[in-house]
Parts: sequence; C-alpha cells; structure tokens
Amino acid sequence: MYEGRGMRPFCFYTMNVEIRPNTSSLRAQHAALRPITLPPDKSIFHRLLIIGSLTNSRIQIPITSIEDIPVDVYATILALQSLGVPIELSRSEIVLEGVGIGGFHAPTHQINCANSGTTARLLIGLLAGQKFSSKLTGDVSLSKRPMKRLADLLNTGLGADILLSAEGRMPIVINGRELHFGIINLPVASAQMKSAVLLAGLHTDGEVSVTEPLQSRDHTERMLKAFGAKITITGTTSAINPKSNFTTDEEFTYHVPGDISSAAFLIAAGVIGRRNIILSNVGLNPTRRKFLDVLAASGLEIEISAVREEWGEERGRIEILGEDTSISKPFEISPDDIPLVIDEIPILSVLASFCKGVTTISHAEELRNKESDRLAALVKNLRAFGVLIEEKEDGFIIFGDENFIPKNRVIEHFGDHRMAMAFAIMGLRTKELVTISDASVVSISYPRFFEDLALIVGARRIKIS
Repeated sequence: MYEGRGMRPFCFYTMNVEIRPNTSSLRAQHAALRPITLPPDKSIFHRLLIIGSLTNSRIQIPITSIEDIPVDVYATILALQSLGVPIELSRSEIVLEGVGIGGFHAPTHQINCANSGTTARLLIGLLAGQKFSSKLTGDVSLSKRPMKRLADLLNTGLGADILLSAEGRMPIVINGRELHFGIINLPVASAQMKSAVLLAGLHTDGEVSVTEPLQSRDHTERMLKAFGAKITITGTTSAINPKSNFTTDEEFTYHVPGDISSAAFLIAAGVIGRRNIILSNVGLNPTRRKFLDVLAASGLEIEISAVREEWGEERGRIEILGEDTSISKPFEISPDDIPLVIDEIPILSVLASFCKGVTTISHAEELRNKESDRLAALVKNLRAFGVLIEEKEDGFIIFGDENFIPKNRVIEHFGDHRMAMAFAIMGLRTKELVTISDASVVSISYPRFFEDLALIVGARRIKIS
C-alpha cells in the first residue's frame, strides 16, 4: 500500500509529497496492468450542473466516490444551491433538480467561486439576464484573473450591467436585466467566454451569435444541443435562440466521462517510465484530443477503443504502449492548436525536455491569465531542473535532449494544480529526492493524482504525508 491518505475531505488539507529516485533499493513493484478510472471531467461537470439547472428535469449523476469530485466543481454546486437549485450529494451520486430558465432565486449572500475561473465566467453569463442582482467573489488567485474582456463584451454587445473593480477583476456585481440580441466577436478563442455568451443568450429578446477566431472546446454547444436548445453551429460561430425548450424528461442519468486533461499526466508518466497504461471511460471530445495527436506524431503508440457517444460526448478507453514505444521527435504545435491543448501545455513542455530537438510554443499568451502566470512558472521550473529554454512574450522555445537528467529537489507550483502535477512527472526522472509542499492543490482537478501515479511508477516511489 502506498504511503498516503484515505478519505478526502470537502475542503483543502495539508499534504506534502516526496518523489523518490528509481534506484535498485527502491525498485518499483508495479501493479498488474489494469484500467485506471480518472476523475470526472470538470469542464463537462460544470456545464452539466449549470445547464442542467435550466431544465425541468431530475438529473442523476453517478460518481465513483465523493472524494474524487474536483474541488472546482464544488464551487459550482454551492453557487447553484445559493440560487435556489436543489442539489443533493451522496456517496454514489449527485442529484440535481432543474428549476427551468426562469426559476433561479436571488442569492441571500455573495457567491464565492473559490479558485474556479469556469464557475465565475459561466455564472457571469447565466446571471446577466436574471431579474435580480448578484455578487461574485473568489480566492486570492481567482481575484487576480482578468474579467474585464467578458464583462465588456456582454455590456456593450447584449446590454448587460456588469460592474468590476477598478482593475477589471473581482469582486463582480451583476445587476440582472433583460438582455438584447446581438452579434459577439471574441478577441481570442476562449471556451469560457463563448459559453458565458451562449448562456446569456438564453435570456435575450432574440438570437445571439458568438464567433471566435479559432475553434475552442465545444462542450457547451454539445450539451445545449443534446438537452434540446435551439443552437446552430457554422464553422467557429455558434448562434443560440432564447426560445429554446430544454429536455422535458422527468428524470435522466448523465455519466460524466473521465477527464482527458487529467489523463495527460498519467500518460506522461507512462512515457517517462516506459510503462503501458490503460485508462477507462475517458472523454474523447474531438476538441480535447489534440494532446494525443501531438504525442502520436512524435512516435508514441496509442490505442483507442470501446468508443461510444452519450449526450453528445464521446468517451472510450485509451491504452498507451509505453514499454515498446516512446516520444522521439520534438513536438509540432501550431498556433491554431493552442486553444485545443491549452491545459496540456505544462505537461507537454515537460515531455518536450526529453525529445531530441526544438519544440516551440507560441501564441499562448492566455497562459499568463491562468491560476498562475503559467508561462513564467513553466520557464522558471524548467530552468530549475536544468532545461535549456528561451522565454518569449507569448510562449517559449525548448531545446530538448533525449539523454536529459533533471536536477532539482524542490518543486514550486505557485498554487497551480497543473504546475504541481506536471513537475511531479518531471521529478520521476531525477536521481534525487524531490519534494512538493502543499501538494493538496492537485485536488482542484485530480484529488487522487498521487495515488494513481503510484500505480504506474511503483508505490514505494511516492510518499504522501
């Protein structure tokens, strides 16, 4: 049994992790190859809760364990409960009773979005067209993230009344009012801003269209369509009709697929450790699979099987043949690919360090507005491990080395869950003991990350305290 924890509490806790070097005295005793079940995809989970609340249905959402729910998702659950949406949690499922498009109640207190940018931005769109006022707040990290672009788009394009701080950040006051139809052109490809506009479009006096310069994730469009909304999609333009009639099924079940962005870190562990791994029930939305395409183009053999579609979202089984193949060539990531791998850039950057040749990341300036300035954080950590990297305003250039041996003993994650997981994977290739303080930050998206990592690299290499 790994040296770790059992139960996961509702909120953060203190957790420190040691990653031990793979020496002869700590030879990994790998578990038999068996499928790993990933945490539910939080991008889909957020949208299921919010869009599901707009229906008049009772939605049952099976879960493997309440401890596996990403912390960000709890922020959305609490927000919707404060708006009068009945949501019950148990060990095996979450049950939501939809209140319909006009069924929300004014909150009696400000809504805390915690660390979740998705919660905040989707709620801005949802609440802009209500008949009451709301106030959104967040933790220290979320309060540093820019919200002005979205507020300006809704204010000027649809007639919303959204007030921000002088710096264009939280707290946000949303004075709900009747919105007007409009045409919105996003300055950057952003699934969160696009989703906010579409949700606001359900509360307007006519059709609302939103166009982005490049394709971003399309979970919102797929779910709206699956639930009966009148939405049309042409290229990178989505148009929503406020006369939408959501599903009238009295009760239905929605199985949230496993998170492919979380899968990326375990896949990287398989690459680093030359291990075969199997991941079951993984979301395979075409706008989320580019990470797999990048690895396959570099030489890794990936098998996808048992693919099925449910409520407009594909899911299936991924097998990584890490024992017999690996990445070899530097990654080719075009500017058009960036919106489709935005969450995987941290782990791709780690893997690029072990590819012979040059990997260039550009047009990725949006990473500076995540939980941390991910571009700066990536450059700092990669340099600390000894990677030759050149920072640019909108990305960086990595000069990879197939024989590279990282040298660093302490991982700095800047409070960012993806930084903590990415550099835990980098730590697997060092010859020194690597430590991560306050590693509970991974619970934002992947609460049992280190336990699952231990299944791949060997239980004795991961110590959790």
